[in-house]
Amino acid sequence: MRITIRRTIRAALAMVEAIARSVVSHTFRLLADLYRAVDAGAAVEIAYVKADGTESRRVIEPAELAATSTGHITVRGHDRLRGEDRTFRIDRIVGHRLAEVG
Repeated sequence: MRITIRRTIRAALAMVEAIARSVVSHTFRLLADLYRAVDAGAAVEIAYVKADGTESRRVIEPAELAATSTGHITVRGHDRLRGEDRTFRIDRIVGHRLAEVG
């Protein structure tokens, strides 16, 4: 019985560690790509989940990354869909790809 519990706990911890590595890896890749886009003047296509849970796809031209007073990291840039500058929380960006340079 003890061995089974230990194996179960060990497996659960390994799964949590793998998930944490994946989330951290996604965040680091996203931040690196956003910084590259700011430097290169590139557009980024993002899949964004709004506060109400609905997902949208946007193409943004990132201008600045910042931290809010509540600890969230945001990217501010021109949203081509809305035609105006918008701010997006990076923890709500669930997918992205560099779109173009220029």
